[in-house]
Amino acid sequence: MPLKTEIAATLRAIRQQRELSYDNLGDVAFRTTLSLLERGKSGVSISKLTELAQGLDFDPIAFLTLCIALQRGERFDETLASAQKELQRFAAAGGIELLHQQMDGKKLTKRSPGQPLRIQNLQAVQALKAQGKTQAEATRELGLSHSTVQRYWHSEAHAHLPRK
Repeated sequence: MPLKTEIAATLRAIRQQRELSYDNLGDVAFRTTLSLLERGKSGVSISKLTELAQGLDFDPIAFLTLCIALQRGERFDETLASAQKELQRFAAAGGIELLHQQMDGKKLTKRSPGQPLRIQNLQAVQALKAQGKTQAEATRELGLSHSTVQRYWHSEAHAHLPRK
């Protein structure tokens, strides 16, 4: 979802609305980055975009909302309403608790090594195992690799999964 042109348009509009010339914007690195972005010649990290928004005295969430609304061809309030619904679905499905589990204060918790667990695949493998199927049969039936089926077959994580 590249937003180069939308970021360029949003930066230009904010700067024009605030009547800020490049000379009003502080250090040379900031002005150079802003110039490249306003011409759609560069991508930007979320961190740098947040820094630029703050340099323009503009809320970063409002900035991204404007960019995404432009990309979708909708009004910014529609974009915010869509985001609000998504956040509510996320929270209702336990996402907030999962989010907090990823953090230890201000630090990211360590993730277990290997690929992240795919709950649906784990449940499918465990269901076939419970039906008395073999690992080879589960591999063929689910279209998963042998190593993935073997990992889920012997996984202890299934004991902690909610029952359907």
